[in-house]
Amino acid sequence: MTRLAGAILLFVLGVCGALWVASSALSRASEHTVTYQYIADALDVLSAQPNHVTWRPARVALARGTTPGDTQLIGQTMTEAWSALALAQSTGNPAILAAAFSGVAQERAVQSVRDAELGGQMIVLAQEARPLFYHLDGSVFQAEVSLLTVRYMVQNDELSYFELVEDRAITTLMNESNGWRVYAHERVGSEPVADRSNGWSGEQLNGINYYPSLSPWREFWPAFDPDIIAQDFAHIAALNANAVRIFLTTEIFASSETSAQALRDLATLLTLAEAAGLQVIPTLFDLKPTFDPSAWGLDYAYLQAVLPVLADAPAVSFVDIKNEPDLDFEAHGRAQILAWLSTIAQLVHKDAPELAITIGWSASDFALELESIVDLVTYHDYAEINSAADRLAGVQANTDKPVMVTEIGVSSYDLVLGFPGSLSAQGDGLGERMDALTNADGVFVWTLYDFPTVDASAVGRSPWVKRVQGNFGLFASDSSEKPSAALVRDAFAMRATAEN
Repeated sequence: MTRLAGAILLFVLGVCGALWVASSALSRASEHTVTYQYIADALDVLSAQPNHVTWRPARVALARGTTPGDTQLIGQTMTEAWSALALAQSTGNPAILAAAFSGVAQERAVQSVRDAELGGQMIVLAQEARPLFYHLDGSVFQAEVSLLTVRYMVQNDELSYFELVEDRAITTLMNESNGWRVYAHERVGSEPVADRSNGWSGEQLNGINYYPSLSPWREFWPAFDPDIIAQDFAHIAALNANAVRIFLTTEIFASSETSAQALRDLATLLTLAEAAGLQVIPTLFDLKPTFDPSAWGLDYAYLQAVLPVLADAPAVSFVDIKNEPDLDFEAHGRAQILAWLSTIAQLVHKDAPELAITIGWSASDFALELESIVDLVTYHDYAEINSAADRLAGVQANTDKPVMVTEIGVSSYDLVLGFPGSLSAQGDGLGERMDALTNADGVFVWTLYDFPTVDASAVGRSPWVKRVQGNFGLFASDSSEKPSAALVRDAFAMRATAEN
């Protein structure tokens, strides 16, 4: 009897506890809804979630005017709705749609997820909205919307269809008990985004891939020091180089907390490069963690922040939109990576047509992927030296665009008795490869310095790999010159003389 009474007591307490938690949650949710629906003007604009909607004023006065809080909440819902649809289409899971869609729009969104099983994908990157109607009680909102939209089709892991368009639509939202939802969305027109590529016709480039010795990979921008950059650019210019390739990490330039300072530092770097007589090849989206379609809107926001700085800089020769994307094929799917690259390329051409673009493929085997959408072809050459000239000739024979090899390199790491490398072997290897690549329109050496600390997230956690990767420099980490530096200096001088 005592055990039974105890069990009953525990059950009652559990039920009461659950009811209390539910009641508290409901109270908080209700308070949140009431707060943002009725006193939005008294609040700071919400920033917890991304908002890719740009608002324009209504063409005529509305019965109920919108507040900054209104447009923030509604814009956030519109952003999240299309992000949820992209995610649902890529995963085949329509259950997540209920958080942002209702009514007719939800029915159509669910159907589009079913249709996506055939390989179709729709991604909204940004929206420009103009209010049309706002009910006096705040329950219904309607806007005319322009949507920057990607549509593509994947069949057998091949990109069979791709388009970037400006859709025009009327979007209706309902303010329901649990917040705003997209209730209806009617597309009324669509126009393709024109490709505004101008090509590239610059001079031959002899360059260095660059990180400071003590702050490579992810540490570069957080530890940015203009004095160190200026000194290192002087070292690069003294190697008879005329260009430097740098890397803009996604997590730094896409973060609202770090992007502003990073953009200022980028502008400083470009000014320092110009003063040193160096052209700059910025590589975008470095160490990008995901290619999920639901995050492509964030990638466009990254571009909108970075491109104005690059377009305004005389030192920028062209832009590499992604380093070695072919290495992401296995993890994320070849067709999806190609669709993402096609999107980014066209966005750069749209927003910064004066900037030439390339894709830095990891090997010549991939160099001609998407050749039609880039302004010049670039790849990296770490394969057998004996066939380096043949690989270059093979690529050049299949394109009329300039071809550059933007990474070559040899590690000097010496474990024992010249294995796997040595200082002399590094110089010999670089010399032989540069001779083989004489006909390239540009050659870039990896890298200026050895790195005493190697980023495991960039190269892997293997101690063996990290030691090899830490010793590709032309200079030791203490800035002392290795024999390979003199060889590269002479080779760059010969390439410059031959060009003239």
